[in-house]
Amino acid sequence: MTSQDVRSILNLPASAPSGPSAPRKSAAGPRKPDGISRELYALIGDNAPSLAEAQKAAGVRYRERPKMKGKKVEWREVEFTPFARAESSLKLKHWARVTDDDPNASVEHFAKFNLHGLSVMEYSQYEYDQHLTDPGWTPHETAYLFDLLREYDLRFVVAADRYEYRAPKGDAELKTRSVEDMKDRYYTICRRLVRTRTASDPHAQQQQVQQFTFDKAREVKRKQYASELFHLTAAEIAEEEALYVEIKRLEQNERRYRADRDELMRTVIGLDSGLVNLDQQNSEGVLNVDRYKKKRRPEDEVPGPQSPAPPPTKKQKEDAATDAALGIYRLPPVAPAANSSHLAQKHPVHQPVHLRSTRIPLPPSSTALRVPELLAEFGVAFGRLVMPTRANIDIYERVLQAAGGLLDMKRQVDRVEQEIRTHTAQRNGFVPPVDRKDRSESVVSTDTASTARRTRGL
Repeated sequence: MTSQDVRSILNLPASAPSGPSAPRKSAAGPRKPDGISRELYALIGDNAPSLAEAQKAAGVRYRERPKMKGKKVEWREVEFTPFARAESSLKLKHWARVTDDDPNASVEHFAKFNLHGLSVMEYSQYEYDQHLTDPGWTPHETAYLFDLLREYDLRFVVAADRYEYRAPKGDAELKTRSVEDMKDRYYTICRRLVRTRTASDPHAQQQQVQQFTFDKAREVKRKQYASELFHLTAAEIAEEEALYVEIKRLEQNERRYRADRDELMRTVIGLDSGLVNLDQQNSEGVLNVDRYKKKRRPEDEVPGPQSPAPPPTKKQKEDAATDAALGIYRLPPVAPAANSSHLAQKHPVHQPVHLRSTRIPLPPSSTALRVPELLAEFGVAFGRLVMPTRANIDIYERVLQAAGGLLDMKRQVDRVEQEIRTHTAQRNGFVPPVDRKDRSESVVSTDTASTARRTRGL
């Protein structure tokens, strides 16, 4: 900016032109160093970093920008037929390079990535006639279902949307099927085919049968519940939340009332205050105990007439008949202890499923070595049974108990015989005692009374 510009901005009169002055030579500014762009140098000015000077002194040169000399590539939208549908007249379009010799080369290249899903099982006409007949499905409709699933790679939702079956004879109307009907028919056929065909590995065959398990009624009910939950209105959702909050409040009140009741009972009985001698009448009233009723021991109780058991209900009869037909034996429930809590009485301990042969009681440690020897003498094998049925296991348990009892009895007999032998030996070697008078005069007498009398006489 010159002085004329400043005067023009400040509205000052222009200065009179002076005489000709000698032209001044402009001072040469600093030269831009190599290795720095012009824009960067304009920003930093003379404060050039020393790294640029060092790189310049060392002769460091960066790679220049490559110059693209290739030809211009042209892309064009062309028609092609999908590799997976070569037999159909379907025509699609995609962008391809004009320089390519064959526009369909890229289609064949990507065709190897077109992998199909699970394969659909095949069946013969003989298998269908023997195992796969169903009154609700004709052979022609079953074949139509399998073809449709094979075309859409077992996508049941897509297949149900495309399902339009028409009987081969007559002008029948189009029949549609739900997804559950299609799944039920397909998985039923798969299970029957797997069961009927011979397999080298039965375990793998059973696992494959489990993979094709499908419960149609449960699936329909699940979708019904999901639909009802999805279509709930705002008022119904608010009502459910209010009910949930109310249930939680009732549970909290019940827990609080139970705690207050327990605290009151402890206070009345005197447990918290440390009282020992309580009023007999009050304690009986609180604890509901009759003071005139003496507590009897279990062995002193006389079994009285028991009330007849209630007749079994219809459901119990049906369960008993089913168990008898299937050979199911149910163990009686374990009675809870007398000092157990109310939760233990309401929810008894769960008994897991086990094999009968794993619960055979072992002999005690005192006779653990003698029981196998005793059974070997009688020709009974001590170990796991070949056929561990309930009857055989019961008999085997009784044999073990009898062997243990026999060993205990033998031990008692041996002890009694030893005592008899000891008493017999003592009797045979017994010396009759000396007379009272002789013992008092004897030097080695131990009669203190006679000794004391002699001492007083002296």
